[in-house]
Amino acid sequence: MARLLSREDLIASHYTLSGAGVLEPARFSFEERVAAAARAGFAGIGIEASSYVLARKNGLSDRDMQAVLREHDIVVGEIEFLYDWAHGGTRGERARRLEDRLYEMADLFQPHHLNVGEMGPATELDELAAVAERFAGVCERAHAHGGLPVAIEFLPWTGIPDAGVAWEIARRAGYDNGGVLVDAWHYYRGAADASQIRAIPGTRIHAVQLDDADATPVGELVEDTIERRRLPGAGAFDLTGLIRLLDEIGVAAPLSVEILSTEHRALPVDAAARAAYDSTRAAVTAARA
Repeated sequence: MARLLSREDLIASHYTLSGAGVLEPARFSFEERVAAAARAGFAGIGIEASSYVLARKNGLSDRDMQAVLREHDIVVGEIEFLYDWAHGGTRGERARRLEDRLYEMADLFQPHHLNVGEMGPATELDELAAVAERFAGVCERAHAHGGLPVAIEFLPWTGIPDAGVAWEIARRAGYDNGGVLVDAWHYYRGAADASQIRAIPGTRIHAVQLDDADATPVGELVEDTIERRRLPGAGAFDLTGLIRLLDEIGVAAPLSVEILSTEHRALPVDAAARAAYDSTRAAVTAARA
């Protein structure tokens, strides 16, 4: 059984330590990322599905990966990223194949949660009732894998743009393991509506990701989110306010830090881990002082 994570624990998300951009293979090996996370002070790491496949191709067995995690007293806190689950047809079929791979990872690592989301514009998404029904299917299948929590990550340029829509989908789906992921970048670049967060039971916010950014985006939102995220405290986001808001409603999920930027991914893995941990721990401590 994997060690349980608490609200005091920090997770280094996949992209924080991958040393690579979105949809690019990780520059650092599984062993390097786990060791760096442990040395920095993290309790867990995140793994993206293609990174798990790459580790297997590079000769690591499931048993080897479990041994590496045990050696460094690190758990896999989050696995990601399931997309196209909200669609039917060919896209939905492709999503089911990815979903099966993620459940294989869930059975192996027993993570805290699975991240899911929608990446296309609102014009591509079916009506909310159909999306909620498909999310219910994901929740039902995930529940068969140790009750795995499934967290919808809202992205402001998509058909699930904010916490309100994400929660409405999870609420309609009707499964307790279905909930919401609150990422600071997506929250502050989107609606940034505290009333939407307060409308969600704290127990149904299954995941939180912290990051920072400049006061206004540079270029398109997609470019800004994958190239210009800053370490917590190095930007303009009110992270203190967000952390206190989540604490106020009783969110008990561990906090993940997700940094995607040209500068951060160029760092050596130990430097990336230490910068992410220290800045996030400082932001959390300040908010909860």
